[in-house]
Amino acid sequence: MGCFKSSLLDNRGFTITCELVPGRGYIGKDVERVFRFAKDASTSDEIRTVSLTDNAGGNPALSPDVLGPEILDMGLDLIIHISCKDMNRNALEARIMALHRFKITNLLIVTGDFPFTGYLGLPKPVFDMDSVTLCYYVKQMNKGIEVVLRNKSDKLSPTDFFIGSCVSPFKWDEGSSVMQYVKLEKKIAAGSDYLITQLGYDARKFHETIHYIRHHLGSRIPVLGSVYMLSAGAAKMMNSGEIPGCYVSDGLLNAVREERNSEDKGKKARLLRAAKQIAVLKGLGFTGAHIEGFNLQVEDVKYIIGKSVLMENDWPEFYKEFDYTPEKPFYYFSNLNVGAVNKEKKDQVAAVKRKRGVLLSPKFWAMRLVHKLFFIKKTPGYGLFRFISKVAERNRFLFVLLRAFEVSVKSMLFGCKRCDDCMLFELFYLCPESQCPKSMRNGPCGGSRVGGKCEVFPKRDCLWVKVYRRAVNRKQVHLLKKIVVPRNWQLFETSSWINYFLKKDHSGVDINGK
Repeated sequence: MGCFKSSLLDNRGFTITCELVPGRGYIGKDVERVFRFAKDASTSDEIRTVSLTDNAGGNPALSPDVLGPEILDMGLDLIIHISCKDMNRNALEARIMALHRFKITNLLIVTGDFPFTGYLGLPKPVFDMDSVTLCYYVKQMNKGIEVVLRNKSDKLSPTDFFIGSCVSPFKWDEGSSVMQYVKLEKKIAAGSDYLITQLGYDARKFHETIHYIRHHLGSRIPVLGSVYMLSAGAAKMMNSGEIPGCYVSDGLLNAVREERNSEDKGKKARLLRAAKQIAVLKGLGFTGAHIEGFNLQVEDVKYIIGKSVLMENDWPEFYKEFDYTPEKPFYYFSNLNVGAVNKEKKDQVAAVKRKRGVLLSPKFWAMRLVHKLFFIKKTPGYGLFRFISKVAERNRFLFVLLRAFEVSVKSMLFGCKRCDDCMLFELFYLCPESQCPKSMRNGPCGGSRVGGKCEVFPKRDCLWVKVYRRAVNRKQVHLLKKIVVPRNWQLFETSSWINYFLKKDHSGVDINGK
């Protein structure tokens, strides 16, 4: 068992990991910087695990899979990030199996940022899977996947991956915040072995995250909090929304700019801020810290860790310092005590006390009526359409007629993309294929902006914020916790109605609890 996995599972104190970002190209200063950090870390006692990102920020970069074996040879343990944005499920399986051949078994699975740049134009995003379904996929690899080869069933050799997921608690509107916790529950159910938070500068958000996991869910899953050594340049980019999911308030940006006027250009202030954050994470009961930052140096990390040890008894005071938020931020729990982690399981949850509001959508109510009449088992309409679907499957004329009618209706109402593995019902009649750039079927990505706006289209509300509002109106938020299998591309441009009634689509595949 590697030192990272054993330190988390055996509760060997507070675990420190450091994130490294490979640059573009196979040689050069960015690659040298990664190896220099790894070499220096290999001779230190404080840092035993590093992680390598996978095309972070939507930019092309040298694959972490190439750098990984060389870093392992230095004596460090390693976490490889696996992003869903650039590969379909077959390519992801091949890549993950290759990592196992290299004895790299610590993974951090992320959905990934939308592509930002590429040679000869913006590349096509893939997002065939999301972080939830890929966690489930890798968990099944650990058990041994059942496959069919040449009409014969076979079982692949079990793997031994230690599966990590991210949680993004630094969201400031109700819909985004609650849906991140809903997705967190899915990731745990799908098979995540440990969690790492997104970076942020609000101690209360860190607090509610660990409280939600430990006391609301009753889970003992290891959780590491991200600590980003914030420079003025990074602060400016995060403040403007250029780095998906990373928020820096105007107040924090101004503070960092002021620190830059010091003789050391604000370096000491950056290091002390990171040390204070680690002290807060320790005080709140996190399992460890995941240290990040541009041009991260081993000596800086050692200084941060040493300072945090000296400061750890003062963490309640530092807690109060980290309150960099937008105006009127939403918090899931309204009664958390500063300076002590609540033990009660029954909390005053702000979300459930909100008014349901009025759902002013004729399309929603019309589709809801149609669903009740025809798409629910044991109703006369369901039986009729199931019979028609069986006939249409064998009768080409009836199939084309039914499909033409379906396409005309759904294209007009929902901008249908003809996936024909339709998620409209599960998402309260909002389409992830036409309204979400990443086609997210299991909850929002972590890249949404302040106010619940989309990562890719900043003037649009995130699809899942709109889904949440409708779920609250119907008092059915719990239904959003179901894990949905990825889209079956074999059904493309067939008929979602026929596929539904004949159980060919995702509704005929239930992976929950498996």
